Order: sequence, then C-alpha cells, then structure tokens
Amino acid sequence: MSERSISERTGSEFAEGEFTGERVIPGLVDADLFNEHLARYRFANRIATGMAAAPRVFDAGCGTGYGSAEMTGAASITAADISGEAIAHAKQSYARPGVHFLQAACEALPLGQGAFDMVTAFEVIEHLERWPQLVAEANRILKPSGALVVSTPNRAYYAASRGDAGPNPFHRHEFTYDEFHAALRDVFAHVRIWTQNHAGAIVFSPQDTSSAGPVETVLDAVPSQDKAGAHFFVAVCSQTPIVADDTYAWLPTTANVLQERERHISKLLSEVAQKEAWLLRSVADHSQLQKDHEALEAELDKQNRWASELNREISQRNSRIVALQEEVTSRLAWVADLEAQITRGNAEIARLNQECQEVESSAQANIDRLEAIVTERSQWALSLNDEIGEYKRQLKLVADSRWVRAGVRMGLVPRLRDER
Repeated sequence: MSERSISERTGSEFAEGEFTGERVIPGLVDADLFNEHLARYRFANRIATGMAAAPRVFDAGCGTGYGSAEMTGAASITAADISGEAIAHAKQSYARPGVHFLQAACEALPLGQGAFDMVTAFEVIEHLERWPQLVAEANRILKPSGALVVSTPNRAYYAASRGDAGPNPFHRHEFTYDEFHAALRDVFAHVRIWTQNHAGAIVFSPQDTSSAGPVETVLDAVPSQDKAGAHFFVAVCSQTPIVADDTYAWLPTTANVLQERERHISKLLSEVAQKEAWLLRSVADHSQLQKDHEALEAELDKQNRWASELNREISQRNSRIVALQEEVTSRLAWVADLEAQITRGNAEIARLNQECQEVESSAQANIDRLEAIVTERSQWALSLNDEIGEYKRQLKLVADSRWVRAGVRMGLVPRLRDER
C-alpha cells in the first residue's frame, strides 16, 4: 500500500476509473473500498482507547495519512512511509497537533527502542521483500506491554478473487492464516488474529440522533471455514497477554450496500455501453486493418518479387566482382613482378653508372698522362729542331769554308750537300 508514489497512483491506477487498491486516496476511491481500509484504523483506535493511558502510536506505512489522523484515542501519532510524495500529501492534508509524519523504510526505522505503546501496519507487510524485519522493528520500538496491530490479505481468497489478472505485481509475499500466525509468533509471545470481511447487514438507525448504539453480531460461520474464506487477517501481537477478544463491526454513515451496489451496477452498465461502442469501433478498425493487411500482403508480394530479381542481379554482380577481384589480384602480381624488375634494372643502372664514372676517371687520367707526354715530346721535338738548325748552320759554315772547298777541289774531302 505504501510502496508507490501518489503521482503513480493518479497517473496509472485511477486512469479511466481503474484502481488497483495499492494506495488509498480519499475522494479517489468508492466509499465501500475506502471504508474497508479505514475500518482497520477504527479497529486499532478502539484497542488504543481501551489502554490504561493514552498511548503513543506509530503508524508504519501510513500512505497518504488519512488513517493516522483517525487514531483519536492516541496521545500522539508518529507516521512513516517510504514515499516522499505520500508524506508530503499527508502533511498537507492531515497535519494536526500530536500527529507527525516522516519518510522512512519500515524495515529500518530511525526510532528509539521501546518508544511506543502501539504500532500499526495495515496492508504493508505483503509489499516488503524483507518483511520479517518489519515485525522485528515493530517489536524493537514497542514497550514491553505494547501491541502491534498488523493486517494482510488472505492469500487463498486474494488469489481466487484476482482470477485471470494473476498475482499482484506489487506484492512480494502473501500469507495464509497459519503462515501469518506462525511468522508473528516467531517474535511475539501472544498473537490473536481477527478475520476482516465486508459483510452485508440490516441496519436500523434513528434519524434524530447521531450517537452510536449497540450492534448485534451473530456469526454463523464455522471458524475454520471463516478463516479460509476471510478477505483479510488483522492480528494483534504483544509480549503480554491480549485482553481484546470481542467481535467488532463498524457501520460508517456511507455504508449503504444496496445504494453502492446500484451505483456499481450503473457504473458497470455505463462501462458495458462504452465497451460495446469500443467493440463496434474495434470491429470497424479490424475490418479496415484486414483490408490494409491484404493491401500490404499484395505490396509485400510485389516487393518480394522485386527483391528476388534484385537478389539475382546481386548474385550476378557478385560473380563479376569475384572475377574482377581475381583479375586485380593477377595484375597486382604482374605489377609486383614488374616493380621487382625495375628495382633490379635500377640497381644495374647504378652499377653501370659507377663503372662509367670509374672509366671516365681512368680515361681522364690517361688523357692527362698522354697530354703530358705530348707536351714533353713537343718540347723535345722543338729542342731537336733547334739542334738540327744549329748543325745545319755549322755544316754550312764548314761547307762555305775555303779550306773545305779547296779540299773538295783537290779531292781530299767529300763534297758536302747543300742543306739549304
């Protein structure tokens, strides 16, 4: 009841009049459902009023706070809920002297030991993963003579009443009578369980007074059958003997069962009419959807044929791509071989260039040597030519000598050739 925020309730649970019962907000639920929840606080308040002194009460999982404000028999009320939005709503709507609201988890309460005379926890335990800690925390903050008043749905009845809706997604653990009793007895020495049912009654009430009067309660049900078919279990737990043991019935001023049933029937008839109109619209929508479906199937068949043709073309293109890839691979190999040849050619050219440079260097050295030899021979030839000229001059001098001419005439010396 206290695990989800108010905005979630108003945004989902009350959409189109639907209510899951996970959080009760006065004014947003029908009267009988509200009274079903409020009656538990009236039951607890009756026990609180019977205590020797006005008790201090802690309300665990108070929700929107409407029930905490009903505990008029308490000296003070401290109420907690894990939802910040619920606590904000409670402070705004139900704040009064002696009533204090705080945000806290029921499994770990920021409260001192033995601080309270009574702890209430209505429709909370089934929402908790660590539900045993709620019972342990309640025992911790209670005085030795204090009492825990705790309620939960009857798993057997609740599962059957939900029918096709299936398990409640917000419940973590639901209890049978025996399991509930055993879980509470693990912590408390004394446990007494009441069954809570929304029963019909015939009420005679005077119109000239608002005072409460006696209510005759005659229960015909066999206890075991009453236990199995009960809507809810409400347990009073204490470490000391429990005095309360009577049957309690509360008749709220709004509890006109026939009137509520007539309103409910009227609401159902209105919902049936709305659903019939919705059904007609749904049939028309379905017919249109069928036509659209057939058109889509025709379009899909056309698209499938197109896709089949496209797949064929893709297959052909893939084959061509494979062939081109093979050709590219071959040409790349040829290019690689050509590049290798070019590399070898470049190396050969470099070698030949080196040899040419060496030949050029050697040829230049030979040319220089030959030029030196030619220069030397030229100089020698010039020197020889000078010597020959000198010899010719001297020979001419000799030939022109009168002594030689006389010798020639006399046949004493040979005739010298004229070298001019």
